[in-house]
Amino acid sequence: MFGPFSRYTSPYLRLVVAGVIAIAVAQAAAALIPLELGSAIDALGEPSPESLSVVGVHMARVLLLALLVAVGGYAMRRLLGSASTRIEYDIRTKYFDHLLTLPLSFYQTQRTGDLMARATNDLNAVRIFFTYGIRGIFETSLIFVFSITMMCSMDWKLSLWVLTPLPLMSLFIIRMASLVHTRFKAIQEFFGEMSNFIQENVSGIRVIKAFVQGPAQTEQFQDLNIEYLRRNNELIRTRAVYRPLSFLIASLGLGLNLWLGGKAVIDGQLSIGDFVAFNAYLTLLIQPISYMGWVIDRFQRALVAMRRINEILEIEADIEDAGGIAGDGHKTAGQLEFKGVGFSYGDQLQALRGIDLTIRAGSTLGVIGRVGAGKTTLARLIPRLVEATEGEILLDGKPLQAWPLDELRQHIGYVAQVPFLFSTTMATNIAYGSAQADREQVHQAGEEAQVGADIEAFEQGYETVVGERGVTLSGGQKQRTTLARALLRRPSILILDDALSAVDTNTETAILGHLRQIMADRTTILIAHRISTLRNADHIIVLDEGRIVERGSHEQLLAQDGFYADLARRQQLAAELDNL
Repeated sequence: MFGPFSRYTSPYLRLVVAGVIAIAVAQAAAALIPLELGSAIDALGEPSPESLSVVGVHMARVLLLALLVAVGGYAMRRLLGSASTRIEYDIRTKYFDHLLTLPLSFYQTQRTGDLMARATNDLNAVRIFFTYGIRGIFETSLIFVFSITMMCSMDWKLSLWVLTPLPLMSLFIIRMASLVHTRFKAIQEFFGEMSNFIQENVSGIRVIKAFVQGPAQTEQFQDLNIEYLRRNNELIRTRAVYRPLSFLIASLGLGLNLWLGGKAVIDGQLSIGDFVAFNAYLTLLIQPISYMGWVIDRFQRALVAMRRINEILEIEADIEDAGGIAGDGHKTAGQLEFKGVGFSYGDQLQALRGIDLTIRAGSTLGVIGRVGAGKTTLARLIPRLVEATEGEILLDGKPLQAWPLDELRQHIGYVAQVPFLFSTTMATNIAYGSAQADREQVHQAGEEAQVGADIEAFEQGYETVVGERGVTLSGGQKQRTTLARALLRRPSILILDDALSAVDTNTETAILGHLRQIMADRTTILIAHRISTLRNADHIIVLDEGRIVERGSHEQLLAQDGFYADLARRQQLAAELDNL
């Protein structure tokens, strides 16, 4: 039953067992209280000089038992509460850590909103069960065991009669558990869809406003919200039946006890005190019967939620790490060799094929081609953000797979096509991944990326907090900030994936001038659509449909009169027209 949870509960088994023992002590003490009350009532039913002292003894025992109940209850809450919070912490940490290990291909097929729903709504369902549900399971189970044991010890025939409704209750509980599981699973899955819709709308708010689609998006969300409401109402209707019906079934037992137990008292087979105690035990059973519905509900919710979380945790990263210690002092010259490299996204069209290329250490490679030619894929292969499906790539003569992944990536400064900034200060964004960088180094990187003057113009300078994804900055400012982040690391290999597309030509010229000085003895890969970005590269390749179709220096490619030369003429003509 606890299969999906066992891997998280096992480290805290001692706490759980101690908590269960505390529950057992509390419930055993509680089970003796009605017996003491019954004995006291019987003592009062036969007045004698000693009756008051006998009642006093029973009263003292009740108080002692009550103290045991209180101490056991406190210990149980402390122990199980501590275990539940640690389990929640472990699951949340493991989920987050695992997300960071999954490859880019995973995120290309998963919706952000659904991943967030699993980390919040699903984890909350698990937390509630661990905090209250486990306690409820053991409490209700022990109440059943102790109460029924005491009832049978007093009158087993009467116990059989008054407990006849229990099998009916068991069938009802099994049916309810199945319905709750099915309907809550539907709710959680749909909640993921709603979360994804909200996340997309927040991220795309500029487009929504620009195209005046606010009312249309509201209408779509209303449809989603109505469906979510409908699914919740189905679960509510299922749960609403349980408590009244369980109370009715339990009341049948009370009715039988009043009739048959009363008859036993009249016939002299049962004392008044035992009758009261018997009735108290039967009353004790009503609360756990009703509570069991809530426990089942929470258990089924947690079961669905845990399985949804485990679906992600069981996905294995498709990029293997060679291990070792990252940053162990090993230096790299930065020479890269591609030998028959190919890559395909699943069963889709092959993005790269038959790439044979050598990038000398300290040289600059320019990469150009049409949209979808495979330029970004080529860049992602080097830091192993994606894995080549054919051939191999060597760094300093060593296959990339032989390098410890962290160490490999520490040698590479990768500036993606779409810049990403965190919602923190400019300084923190630039220093991201360079924990040892001081203020002067951060400022120097900003100047080298031609973004320092922009940052200094802000009221808070480098301490200016940018919005989520750098929403408060222009496209060019974001690109230059991410470039500064890469330059700060002084990488052996710098990869710019169309990272200067949003800056003007003058700024681009200044940045490239700085790069030639900074990366003089380092390997640089420039991916661009503008010829002006690549003209000073040592070697340039032209990609088309995943293949290298042209290669050479700027002058050599112009002489070949192919795609590169044609693009150069068109861009030159466009520049001349702009100057008219």
